[in-house]
Amino acid sequence: MPAQSMMLMFLCSAASLSISAVLIGLPSRERLAENTTSFSRLFAAALIMATGLKATQWTALDGLTPLPPTYWAADWSVALALSFTFLFWYPRHATGRAAHITPALLAVVILAQLPLWRWPALPVQTYLTVAGLLLSGGAVSLAGSLLLRRGTGRVPAIVTIGVSQGLMITLVTLAFTVPLQSLPSAAPLTPSLTASWMKAIFLTGALALIVREVQVRRARRFQQQVQEKTAALQREQDLHVALIESLNDQVVICDAAGQLVSHNARASDLHERNPIGTFPVDWAQTYGLHTTNFSRFLHLEEIPLYRALHGEQVRDTLIGVQTGQTRRVVTCNANPIRNAQGTIIGAVVAMNDVTDREQARQELERTAARHAHILNALDEGLLMLDLDGGILSFNDRVTHLLGVNAAAASHFSDLLVGSVVRDANGQPLPMRSVNFTQMLSGQASVADSVVEIIRPDGTSIWLRNHVQGVYQDQKLTSVLYTMMDITSQTRLNSELQRVTRYAPLSGLPNREYFCHLAQVMPDAPERTLLVLRCLSVTQLRTAQQPRIAELLTVHFTRALQECYPDALLFGQLDEQTFAALLPHGTAHLPAELLSAVLVDGEKLFPRVSACARLWPVTDDLGTAIHETEGALESVLAGTLLPFEARHLETLRRTLLLESRLRLALTEMPFTVHYQPIVNLDTGRLVKAEALIRWMDEHMGFVPPDQFIPLAEQMGQIQVITDFVVRAALKEARRASALLGRPFRIAVNLSPVELNAPDFMDRIRHLTHCEPDAPEHLGFEVTEGGVLEHLNVVSGHLQQLRDWGFGLALDDFGTGYSALSVLQHLPIHHLKLDRTFVWGIGGNEKQRVVTAAVVDLAARLNVDVICEGIETLEHEGILRSMQCALGQGYLYSRPLPSPDWSALDTSTALHR
Repeated sequence: MPAQSMMLMFLCSAASLSISAVLIGLPSRERLAENTTSFSRLFAAALIMATGLKATQWTALDGLTPLPPTYWAADWSVALALSFTFLFWYPRHATGRAAHITPALLAVVILAQLPLWRWPALPVQTYLTVAGLLLSGGAVSLAGSLLLRRGTGRVPAIVTIGVSQGLMITLVTLAFTVPLQSLPSAAPLTPSLTASWMKAIFLTGALALIVREVQVRRARRFQQQVQEKTAALQREQDLHVALIESLNDQVVICDAAGQLVSHNARASDLHERNPIGTFPVDWAQTYGLHTTNFSRFLHLEEIPLYRALHGEQVRDTLIGVQTGQTRRVVTCNANPIRNAQGTIIGAVVAMNDVTDREQARQELERTAARHAHILNALDEGLLMLDLDGGILSFNDRVTHLLGVNAAAASHFSDLLVGSVVRDANGQPLPMRSVNFTQMLSGQASVADSVVEIIRPDGTSIWLRNHVQGVYQDQKLTSVLYTMMDITSQTRLNSELQRVTRYAPLSGLPNREYFCHLAQVMPDAPERTLLVLRCLSVTQLRTAQQPRIAELLTVHFTRALQECYPDALLFGQLDEQTFAALLPHGTAHLPAELLSAVLVDGEKLFPRVSACARLWPVTDDLGTAIHETEGALESVLAGTLLPFEARHLETLRRTLLLESRLRLALTEMPFTVHYQPIVNLDTGRLVKAEALIRWMDEHMGFVPPDQFIPLAEQMGQIQVITDFVVRAALKEARRASALLGRPFRIAVNLSPVELNAPDFMDRIRHLTHCEPDAPEHLGFEVTEGGVLEHLNVVSGHLQQLRDWGFGLALDDFGTGYSALSVLQHLPIHHLKLDRTFVWGIGGNEKQRVVTAAVVDLAARLNVDVICEGIETLEHEGILRSMQCALGQGYLYSRPLPSPDWSALDTSTALHR
């Protein structure tokens, strides 16, 4: 056979199989197994396959037509039936093993290509060739099937099918046509009845196979539909179960007979058992269904599920459920279950545990009742209004405060019918509250006011109103009024205002109110502030005569008003200080203010001092009063002092000195200077006096006679005394070491310090901590400090002398100079003031007095120390009077750290 014919056979068979494979869904065997190929595509594929088979056979015969066309038509029909049978059968077995698919395809091809003629006797070799070609075709087909299962891509798979199976068809066709090629061309071919019957039988089998395959497919499709329906029903059931289980409610379902058939886990938890199988008559007792107060079981017709079973829709019905000792309150929603025809086939109830909610609701109701009781018990009236002024709510206090029946009122204006409303200044107010109007306009969210309401019965009440907006989502929704009765408070405030603004006896404005009223007084070019002080008032109170002091205050007030009838304003600044604001200046005190006053049958002459100053509107009144009062300290009784700048300067210096001294008492910038006291006979140092010095960085040098009295007034003199004592003790030890003999330094004691209650305790503590203090220290006291409390001071001095301290009476001759007192004082030295020394040289009388004092002291066994020795003449005169000790610039000025050895030597050289 020519190669060209063989190639044409191969192309016909390969092309037909490739096209058929594509039409039925290859190369995807999984897609074939789904049986999704339509009948038309399957028939078209069979038609193409059968045509390809017959075309291959016709090509192999090379134009020979050994049989009539009818036979060829019948043979082509058989090939079509066989191809359709195979393609119809193949999809269900496409995923099977290749050993099953290949024989089936090979059988179809063999039967389709089986010739319908009878062959003559052929040589054995020819039969062997036929057998070999058939086996080769089968092997090629099997190899192609195995290669196809390796999962190549779509195009390579089609190529594999076309090449392998096309080659198989070509080999099978050759197997049945090769024998014809060996026959003589004139050899007759007769139809083979056997081959025809075989094809008929196979055709019948193919048809039977198709019928069976159709039935199998129908059965499979039916089974698949059943499975799908069953799965859908199962999914629906699972969805319903999951839905029921996912609910927070406890769900129970019953059938048409009332038997419980289904529930969720929450229902089991609620009842602590599975609610299933029971009938309605047993529901209440079995599952503990009660009324909400648990007073009894529910009747059958009260059970929500039973009511739903009879066609009722139950909504938000509360019942009680008791399981053991546990009681729960649940809300029930029940519905009947109907089929498509509307027949009730069951019922379902959903229960939600609202025990906590019900308990909270009950507690809320109790709380609301308590709150209502509390609100009605409040002293304040509470009134809630809408934005139109309509009354939303109120408490009972509103009725009591406004004197009307609030329950009968619907609008805020109804509460004020027959009443008069006035503000704090007595001006009438409109019925529509100004505060309410401000709220509506957005001008304020909170407002307060005080009003007076004259009620319909004529009684008056003062109310403090607090108005506050109530907002929701930042929008004003209502207005809350709080009304408080302040009638008693208002009256009390009026009385308190009178008490706090006016002096009780004189009825004049006090200091604060005087300053307030003066600010609104008319200005004048010579407007004058006059401040007067009646010292007698304070003296009388000190003398325990308060009644007379009060009568004098009243009389002085009346006299002051009569003396200055054109005054703009009067005031009483304190119990003894008065003020008057005059439209003109004044230079003298009226005689009427100084004349005798008859009080309780006795005449009193008021001690009055005054100070006047211009007060322009630009000056601060408080400062002006303070400055004028400061100037009064230096005004003599019975006089009026015109205020000058120097008075202010003196006051300012005093205030500055006090401020700087307070700071100095904390930082201690003081120094102690020492002035020696010498023996007038030997010239040797005997002792020294400690003198404190203060150099302030702002005020410069401040003399002790300025800051010591101020420290006494401040109650801080003990700080200075302790500082000087410690410094003197330290210096006395140093001097003793340098001189080689005991040396004592005297410290001045102020009268205030000497009479202080803790002074002796501090000295006792000093001797305990510093045992050598008595031999190194002495104390100097003045006449005034001794005579003020002679008995007490004498005892203190005796105790100091017993402890070993040196004692001296300082500045003798400048005070009382009571010589008789000397015999009562346990002193060692008497210090004669420098005034006795400075004039001693040219004044015989002065010399006689000095000599007498020295002689008296000697008789009392007291050494005299003469202060202020500045010349050798002074020293010679005093030494001639037998004066033992002296002190002055002749020997040394006060020094901060003296050279005691040098001083001792220099003073001795005076001899």
